[in-house]
Amino acid sequence: MRYKIACLLFVLLGGQAVADNQVLNRGNGAEPDSLNPHLAQGLNSHNILNDVFEGLFTYDVNGQAVAGVADSYQVSEDGLSWQITLKDKARWSDGEPVIATDFIHAWQQAISVDTAAPYAFLLDNMRQAGQLQVDSASPQQLRIQLNQADPALPDKLVLPVFAPSAEHRTEETVYNGAYQISEHRPHEWLLLRKNLYYHSAASTQINTVKYVVTENQNSELLKFRAGELDITETIPDSQLDWLRENYPKALRIAPYNGSFFLGLNLANKHLKDIQLRKALNAAIDRGILVNKVLKSGQKPAAGLIPMSSNRANNFDLTKAKYHLSQSNFNPQSDRLELLYNNSNNQKKTALAVAAMWRQFLGIKTQLKNQEWKVFIKTRQGPNKQLFRGGWIADYNDPMNYLQLFESDSRFNYYSFNNPDYDQLLQQIRRTANANKRQNLVKQADSILQSELPLIPLYFYVSRHLVNPELQGYADNLADKHLSRYLRF
Repeated sequence: MRYKIACLLFVLLGGQAVADNQVLNRGNGAEPDSLNPHLAQGLNSHNILNDVFEGLFTYDVNGQAVAGVADSYQVSEDGLSWQITLKDKARWSDGEPVIATDFIHAWQQAISVDTAAPYAFLLDNMRQAGQLQVDSASPQQLRIQLNQADPALPDKLVLPVFAPSAEHRTEETVYNGAYQISEHRPHEWLLLRKNLYYHSAASTQINTVKYVVTENQNSELLKFRAGELDITETIPDSQLDWLRENYPKALRIAPYNGSFFLGLNLANKHLKDIQLRKALNAAIDRGILVNKVLKSGQKPAAGLIPMSSNRANNFDLTKAKYHLSQSNFNPQSDRLELLYNNSNNQKKTALAVAAMWRQFLGIKTQLKNQEWKVFIKTRQGPNKQLFRGGWIADYNDPMNYLQLFESDSRFNYYSFNNPDYDQLLQQIRRTANANKRQNLVKQADSILQSELPLIPLYFYVSRHLVNPELQGYADNLADKHLSRYLRF
């Protein structure tokens, strides 16, 4: 049975470690595409949702998956059954306990056709005949039955799509994370206040977090220099040398598990031509792009997955000209369009790529930029040719990248349909042996490099300015920095 805990107790516990008027100001790039855990896609949405919701697992200070609402868990020998015990102290922001059926309720919403959750496919391994294989014997007990063993399940359960939903509230939103959304001024900022009922409120030292929309990197830098931001979402590439000289203690550049590429719509009359795709791929000098244009330590990418064998340039002007000559594309009369979201750094990349295609192949490219929310919808639709792509790993598994290009994937914006590729991914899911699995991963990656539904450009690094007085910020491969770990 649900019950109330006196608010005063939590105010006392939560307030002991909180300094008055302490505010953390975070740059967050574009306006969040959604604050619904089931619908959010962009990192700027996930950053906020990770602060206000907590799943069975969450991120630690080093970006690793650790127990969140889960207090403990047991896994059967065959890896198919997970028995999870919830924390007694887990509470919603209205004081009600977080219970097992809150997760079942949320996950049922996530897989609903009416919800159309982009990440709903992550629950497929828990479904049989369309039904969730998740049940509860008591408020603190949750059992998950999988179709196939998945050692990476904790890394997936940290994602917002797996967050609980308060079954007892049908109107006003409540939160079970360290913070709750207090105020939102669209396209300007969003304010979070500390959730005094959070199970670890006593160790959450910052009382207020302000996420600021910072689509323009130069404006964001000015805000940081003026003391209006403590963490930037990124940095302007053009200012990197100056920042290294003037803000060496604030500049944080670190390896990042992410891949940046251009997506190609293979349903387009020009881009369905494999010879044109090969020409475009070979005519991009990624060395110039990362060393002269971006200059932040990115690595040239020859494939989708960030692994050592894919760190190559792939620039070959002779091949590029040959493939163009074998294509049906006429540079004198035909044109391409490259779509990207509003961002100075995205604009620089698009300009550089278009300039190379013009210089090396004589191909003219119209650049088209859109505000983030509009861009996401356009990218999902049929009316595009080339578009800014990229993927930051939600969890550390090559499948997180490869499944983007499955024929029935919600993220298949490329009209890519290859039965051999789809079959390989099913084999990977069924393969437990690490060496065999890695061989299958390489085969799948090879198909992408051969068919080119994407043009790989580079592998990411995380790039931020961080107030040197801010403690608890640790560079990590996932680039996850929950506000609850930070303090001044």
